[in-house]
Amino acid sequence: MLDAGADVLRVNLSHAAPPAHAERVRRARAHRSDVAVLVDLSGPKLRLGELASELVVQAGETVTLGAGGLPVADPSLFDRVRAGDPVYIADGTIDLEATSVSTNRLICRVRVGGLLRSRKGINLPMDTSSLPSLTDKDRADLAEIGVLAPDFVAISYVRHEDDVADARKLTALPLIAKVEKQAALERLDAIIAVADGIMVARGDLGVEIPIERVPAAQKRLIRAANRAGRPVITATQMLMSMVSSPLPTRAEVTDVANAVLDGTDAVMLSEETAVGHDPSGAVRMMARLIVETEPLLAADHQGPSRGGEGNALAYAAVKLAEDLDAVAIIAPTLTGVSAQRLSAFRPRRPILAYCRRPETTRRLHLAWGVTATDILVPVGLDPMQATLEAARKDLPAGSRVVLLDIAPAGVRGVPSLVNAITL
Repeated sequence: MLDAGADVLRVNLSHAAPPAHAERVRRARAHRSDVAVLVDLSGPKLRLGELASELVVQAGETVTLGAGGLPVADPSLFDRVRAGDPVYIADGTIDLEATSVSTNRLICRVRVGGLLRSRKGINLPMDTSSLPSLTDKDRADLAEIGVLAPDFVAISYVRHEDDVADARKLTALPLIAKVEKQAALERLDAIIAVADGIMVARGDLGVEIPIERVPAAQKRLIRAANRAGRPVITATQMLMSMVSSPLPTRAEVTDVANAVLDGTDAVMLSEETAVGHDPSGAVRMMARLIVETEPLLAADHQGPSRGGEGNALAYAAVKLAEDLDAVAIIAPTLTGVSAQRLSAFRPRRPILAYCRRPETTRRLHLAWGVTATDILVPVGLDPMQATLEAARKDLPAGSRVVLLDIAPAGVRGVPSLVNAITL
């Protein structure tokens, strides 16, 4: 998958604690040291327990969850559902109706059947309980994620900006807020303002709100993230048929292309690579679609406000590169801020970020249009000089480039600059 084009690996903590994933991450980084890792917290999601084997259920049948039936991982299920409520499993692909509820058992009638597997998610659209976004398991996992040396943490079931603030107290890593609840849509701008990025988590979102509203919600989420200059990931069922088929449907490839045209920074594969028959094939297909679609992006992308100095400089660099027909925009960076600001304006020229920290290189894999590279700056050598030396190795002699160097926030006496240079 890494050779096929994957830039970020998502580690789902719903199925195991961080130490259980450590060997997978070690193997990935042994193969490609700069691959980024996104740790996805479980959140207060209801799930089936471990099934003895896969099970096919059909419309009209009765299914029991809990005592005497299929195990559930969280007994709070029985307090959160009432007779007559819909119960969705596996992102809504299996549709049940609750017919009887007791303290340890839920009996349902199958309205739409399908294949049940261990640990599949359960959604209760009628549930009005206000469980915290961070569970005790999430807090324990955050205390252990150092073993994975991750680059991002995704927070599940965010409802309010305070959920992001609570997680911020427990980790210094960049936080990705997963938008999958109606409550999050109602607090969207405030959530984006405090998060480092968002995920359009269409699986759970599509059962928490009417499914016909998901396309409009996706576009709204991507536009809001673009305006704020935050990376946005579009996820769930993008190439779903490739779980079992060697080729996606025409509708799926159009879905991926439309997400790119909407302005998403990243597109994510889930079941296609977790349990699919050809994970690397799914990644190759996704990469082909991105390469084919990105040249069609509108040239009038607005991006964030240019009121602040940093955004104004980034926009100036993008316009200068266009006017001069520059080969690339060069961004020497310690923290990644310069490259992220450039990315937010979707320049028509590649962004080459030369990073003085390996973690910055990894994190910039999530930023649109950025090729991030580690550079070593020897003691006594000016970082700008080291950047230009690296760029001369990567680009032909005589290349016209635009250089953007934004001074770190709070550092006095170090100027920000935009400059045109011939290598």
